Amino acid sequence: MMMCGEVTQRVPSYRGMIRPRPAQRRQCWWWHSIALLCLGTLFLRIGDVAAAKTPCPLVESVDISNGVENADGSIELDGVRYGSNQYFRDANSTVRGCVCLLRQCLHICCPMGSPEGEPCPPVALNVNFSMTPDGTVHDVRNLLDSPNYHLLYFNPECSGALLTLYGDEYIVRSDGLLAYGASTYDYRHYCLQADEPTALAGYCETVDVLAMHRMYSIGIILSLPFLVATFVVYALLPEMQNIPGKSLMCYVACLTVGYLLLALMRFSVYSYRSGWCVATGYLVYAALLASFFWLNVMAFDIFWTFGGSRGRSSERRKFLYYSLYGWGAPLAIVALVALLDNTEFIHESMRPQIGAEQCFVSTEMLIGFLYMYLPMLLLVSANVTFFAVTAYRIFRMEQATASALSGESRRHTKYEKDRNRYSLYLRLFIIMGVTWTVEFVTWLVREPSWLIYLVDICNCLTGIFIFVLFVWKQKVKQLLLKRFGFTQASASRNDQHTNSTISTTRTTDLKANAETRLTDVTHGN
Repeated sequence: MMMCGEVTQRVPSYRGMIRPRPAQRRQCWWWHSIALLCLGTLFLRIGDVAAAKTPCPLVESVDISNGVENADGSIELDGVRYGSNQYFRDANSTVRGCVCLLRQCLHICCPMGSPEGEPCPPVALNVNFSMTPDGTVHDVRNLLDSPNYHLLYFNPECSGALLTLYGDEYIVRSDGLLAYGASTYDYRHYCLQADEPTALAGYCETVDVLAMHRMYSIGIILSLPFLVATFVVYALLPEMQNIPGKSLMCYVACLTVGYLLLALMRFSVYSYRSGWCVATGYLVYAALLASFFWLNVMAFDIFWTFGGSRGRSSERRKFLYYSLYGWGAPLAIVALVALLDNTEFIHESMRPQIGAEQCFVSTEMLIGFLYMYLPMLLLVSANVTFFAVTAYRIFRMEQATASALSGESRRHTKYEKDRNRYSLYLRLFIIMGVTWTVEFVTWLVREPSWLIYLVDICNCLTGIFIFVLFVWKQKVKQLLLKRFGFTQASASRNDQHTNSTISTTRTTDLKANAETRLTDVTHGN
């Protein structure tokens, strides 16, 4: 009989020849595999049985070796009575009690910079606490005053990441659940970090939501090249550097700076409460405010253009006034905010708190409304008024002067340029005004919904919208070609054609109705 390890035939091994595998060895390998599989399954089963005997995870237990054992097998320590099925012995035979089965456990997140692996006992842990399951009735309570809580000084396990919630965004219920909007999280999926006036909370968010968060930051960054391209094109073309063009350049510059720094904040480039974090918060605040003021400048300029007869002023002086308003007003507001934030003029609860909770204005409802959304709503309302009045004036002008406007009239050409510019500004305002209005609504409701994603998409597409509206036009393309010397021959031919028709145009202008007043200054883009 042949043994399992024997080989029936030895074949010389050399290049180009394959040694045949004996059938007996294949059969033995198969039986060995079955034996190893059975042993592995047995060991796993033994491990499962051992784990099943542990009533709680090791990290959620405390050493109760010094406790008093009662006749019924329970152990009592520090006023906590552990039943016989609520403690176990670890690998070192240390008796450990499952404290989270008897008290409400809370994970404590230590602040950045704390020694790793060491506890960070908080002095106070003030939270919005509710005794009702729905969280409708709540008050601020220090959880350290209650003996019903046990603190775990390590972060909870999370497959995604811990996202920060501020004091007014969550409620801790009496059953230990953290309520955030319509979602609830048990103690194994959130942690608390001591802060003033109320503790911060970190809740475990899934990878899918984090992906949306990162996609928003990436979307803003993708919008930046279009904003930069718009600014560069207008800077290269002197023909576009009239009042509307310069106003648009200022507006685009504000959006570029604001969006860039906002994306860096979303990527957590700056350390929490660092000097860079505070400085970035003020810069983003100033840039966003300035963008609203420059959008207001453009709305007022088109309103002024169709406002009828008034004294003339040079473009340089007019743009100087606009600049004083467009840059001066937001800088004055930022200076006031910095003064209020770093002095004792008002109570701390009413301060902007830039850099205290995040690298921006505090998330408190009243503070966010006063310092961010109130100026935004006032400027958006003013823009609505300017555009509505301008639309009414255009309608009246078209009715009153339809017969007087000739197709070859210089006044008619000027009127059409102003009207087209009004249409461009109106579309820009609709895009930005509606976006920020919807964002205000989502901020006010504080509920995650499809509106939030709609606002994020619109913000990411802002640069593309502006580029298409103000740069992706035939006139701008021709000016760019001319700027780089690609249309010199065609330009000379156009000059000859213009010289042959100039007398006809002047004759037509002299016949125009002198009483028709459309606008004093033309700023066609």
